[in-house]
Parts: sequence; C-alpha cells; structure tokens
Amino acid sequence: MPIEVKMAKLSPTMESGQLVKWLVKVGDKVKEGDTLAEVQTDKAVMPMESFDDGVVAVLDVKEGDEIALGQRVLVLAKKGEDPKAVAASVGQGKAAPAKAAAASTSAAPAPAQSSSIHAVHADSTLVGGNGHDSGAVAAVTAVQPGGRVRSSPLARKIAGSEGIDLAQVTGSGPNGRVIRRDVDAYLAQAKTAPKAGPAAAPAGAARPPKRIPHSRMRKTIADRMQKAKQAAPEIHVTVDIRMDKVVEIRETLNKRLAAQKIKLSLGDFVTKAVAMALVKHPGVNASYEPDAIVEHGSVNIGIAVALEGGLIVPVLQNADRLGLREIRIGTEALAGAARSNKLTPAQMTGGTFTISNLGMYGVRQFDAILNLPEVGILAVGSVEKRPVVDGDKLTVGTMMTVTITADHRAVDGALAAEFLRSVREFLEEPAAMLL
Repeated sequence: MPIEVKMAKLSPTMESGQLVKWLVKVGDKVKEGDTLAEVQTDKAVMPMESFDDGVVAVLDVKEGDEIALGQRVLVLAKKGEDPKAVAASVGQGKAAPAKAAAASTSAAPAPAQSSSIHAVHADSTLVGGNGHDSGAVAAVTAVQPGGRVRSSPLARKIAGSEGIDLAQVTGSGPNGRVIRRDVDAYLAQAKTAPKAGPAAAPAGAARPPKRIPHSRMRKTIADRMQKAKQAAPEIHVTVDIRMDKVVEIRETLNKRLAAQKIKLSLGDFVTKAVAMALVKHPGVNASYEPDAIVEHGSVNIGIAVALEGGLIVPVLQNADRLGLREIRIGTEALAGAARSNKLTPAQMTGGTFTISNLGMYGVRQFDAILNLPEVGILAVGSVEKRPVVDGDKLTVGTMMTVTITADHRAVDGALAAEFLRSVREFLEEPAAMLL
C-alpha cells in the first residue's frame, strides 16, 4: 500500500510550513532518514526526513507553497509497487489545498510537481497586494481584511529590500499568495521597462517611511513575548560577579587548546556555572503548568542566538555533563546551524533554562523576557574593569553583572537569589566546578 508523507510539526509553535526546496524528484529511491525537502517553519528552515523506504511517486506541492500540518506533501511507492500505478491511483495533488482560481485565456496550468519534505525554509508567505495583469493571463492576488495581501516570508523580504509594493505584484501561489517567483518576475519586468529620470528631492526633506512587513519569525517572537509578559508575573534579581580568576584560567586553558583550534569564551564558563547551579537548585530548572511545577531530570540550556530576522534559541542538551571544551564545541555548532538555517528539530526543543548574553555589545545589565514554559532566563552583561572594594582597599576588578528573570508563580525571590549565589560562587572560584 502506498505511503502518504504528511507535513509534521517541526517546532513546538509551528502551525504551518512553507516548502523552500525539494531535494527529491518523482522516481527517486529514498530510505528512512533521507532528507526529502527543506521547509520554513515559524523559527527556522528545517529538513523534512523520510520515515520509510520507497520510490517517490507523487509530489503534491511546489516550492514556495504554504503547507498545513497534516497535509499530504508526497506519496511513496513501497517495494514491489509500480510508482506510475500508484500515482494514477492516488491522484497527484489531490490531497493538497485548493489553489486560488486564476483566470486564463489559454489551456489549464500544468499539474504542480513537488517533493516530500520536513521543515526547512520556504518562500511563500502572507503579504499585501491586489491583482496585477501580466501578459495574457490575469492571476488573482488574495487580499485579507485590512488590506493585507497574502505572501511568503521570502517574498516579503525580497520586496522590502527592493522597495516593492506587493500590492502591485500578481500572486501565483495558493489562494493567490505572492511568492518568490512572482517578485522575481516583477523585478525582471521592471528592469526592462523604460525608467523615468529621478525626481529631485527638496533640500532637507525627510525620507519617506519604510514599511517592513513582519516575517514569520518576527510574528512568532512578538506573539511569544506578549504571552510571556501577560501570563507570567516576573521577578528580577541581579548580582555582580568578579571574573578575575575565570579570565586567568581561560587564558591558561586556551594556550593548551590552541593546537586543537578551540578558544574558550567567557560565556562558556557562564554556561558551565549555570548548568551546575541548576543541578543544585532544581526548582529553577523547571516548567510551570496549571496544576504542577515540573522539575526536569535533564539540564538542557537554551543559548539565544541573534539572526538577521530575529532571535532563535537552540538547545545545548545535558549541559551539566559537559566539560568546557564540549560546551564550546556544542555552542559553536548550534550557533553555526542557526545562522545557516540547518538546525534540526532535536536542536530546537527540550530546553529547561535559557541564557541570553548581550555582553559582546557592551551592554552592562538588562532584563530578559521569559521563554515559557521555562521558569527562568539569565541575562548576561559585559565583562569589564570596574572599581571594587577589596577588604579596606579600593582596587580594580574584572566584573560582570547578571540578572535572572524568574516566573514568580514557581520561583520565589529567595530561590532566585540562592541560584545566583551559586552561579557567582562557581565563577569567582572556578576550581569549585571541578568538585
């Protein structure tokens, strides 16, 4: 019996995905674990993997299409089955969502061809715009209430960078959605059209406002941050930590690791100290639920990574079991995967506590917003020289300020303070992390 491959949930908050790129075609043999496609989720571009062996018989969607959870994206013919017979029996594209009606003066469009996928990145999103004639074919662009036009995130990004009003672009995606190829076609047409001379702007005139449509990632960030502020009563606790001994040990260790081309950061020591403090204070390594506080058995630390379009939090699994070298390697791998859109679902889920570090921007101290359902997030500031009192003397010390934001429904001020005290003790006496 043929195998229907459907869109799986590739991130905890994913509601739909956009097919960025097919990595298979009809007739290809695939095995369990093979990557079928790349899909844009609400967080990142992710791979869609096959859970079965077979031959690709049908691709239901095209690159750039929006795909609902549970929607069929391709069909595999099992061993002994004829792929052509399978395609004829299941019907190509029959499980895909209905496309927007398009008025055409010629023959019906060719059947859509796609391939099986997990989630990576796609180029169809919601944007605004009205229908726009192109040649002999008039396509329908869907306009949502309030004048917004359906478009893909990639289409919006290109349109924003090129200064294109999506209302002037004809959409050829599902339900008239404007996708990348529509914007590319519009740009190509604009380049061949005669150009009018630039109008001279009055001296001292203000630049016109620039409208930047929300990306899928930005919408998700906005929604989660708003819910966090509304749902969780926060408490903020701040301490200063003297980092002189960590700086000294880091220099010594980096000399030993130079041959391996590994360079520890001060943030790696913070991650190690936080992981050990979470073991000591399991009430902070927890999640809040309406009927219980769940203390997690593993210490999985989310490391906030800034991207061009927003913020993503890949997870360093079992951080309490890792040495500084492993923490550096793991953190670099996560950051690299995040910036190249190659994070896997396993690297984005399971976090029990988050660290947000703005020290590299020269920020001394800030308050982070909770990453629900986690009950704590640590905001890390810059490491800098400051005057400090050492006994009865005023001296110069290497200092760092950290602030924990805690969900007061689960974490009281005393517990937050005890947690920070442990973090400070580990960093001010780093040898203690070896015990």
